[in-house]
Amino acid sequence: MQNTFFKRQAQLIKHSLTIATFIAAFSILNGCVSTQNETPYTYAPSSSPYQDVVNAQQRAVEESKLLLVVLGAQWCHDSTGLAERFATKEMDLILRAHYETVFVDVGTLEDRRNITERFNYPIYYATPTVMVVEPKTSALLNRTTMDIWGRADSIPLSEYITYFSRFPAMTAAQKAPLINWKATDEEAAYNKEQAIRLQSAYDKLGPLLAQDLQGDTPEGLNQLWKETKGFRTELQQTLIKRAELTLDAENSNGVNTTPALRHYNPFSWEHN
Repeated sequence: MQNTFFKRQAQLIKHSLTIATFIAAFSILNGCVSTQNETPYTYAPSSSPYQDVVNAQQRAVEESKLLLVVLGAQWCHDSTGLAERFATKEMDLILRAHYETVFVDVGTLEDRRNITERFNYPIYYATPTVMVVEPKTSALLNRTTMDIWGRADSIPLSEYITYFSRFPAMTAAQKAPLINWKATDEEAAYNKEQAIRLQSAYDKLGPLLAQDLQGDTPEGLNQLWKETKGFRTELQQTLIKRAELTLDAENSNGVNTTPALRHYNPFSWEHN
């Protein structure tokens, strides 16, 4: 697909990445680190996770930083893999200089939709879910690349550095399409409906996962996990593809190439 929004963005970002590399290097060499309070990169239970995010967003606005929200869990190797990369000297300096970072513990797949919906995203589809937010508008700047963090533990540190250096270097013109992006009413209703179904699956999985973490793997956990993972992965891929094509409206030439809103069969447990 030629002349797509993202190829055009890549050309614009190419120059920004040069700037971003300088930003990262400058931060590391000169210790250009914010004075924000010490925040461990760990998924600690909180009595008020939503308010934690609201507070972090306000700090980001006040300090002219981006907001970085990470939803994950200590039992998830990709979540802890991401936390380990964040704790490296290179990433820690970049994050402290340019982001207000808040880690949200999802526990054993607890409902955190009030957090994702704050940024116009239906639900967390994976652990970890990484949200780069323009705090004044609550706009997701990484809407079309969030899925990569579902395999965070396999991503090399060099890619972390490039990825998280990119967003502070974005121009207003690069941010504008993402700030102005909005799902259609039909898609918004569909996303909410499917998020309810996915959370109902999480509600089924949660107690089984908690039992497994205690060393007693319950019958049916693996099958339900596999079923839920397939569902959530396909949902997120469709969500991303639709966003990409909406942002690439100039390339559509009036032809609707947006993926249909697929209707899924009931989960196996929904038959019971």
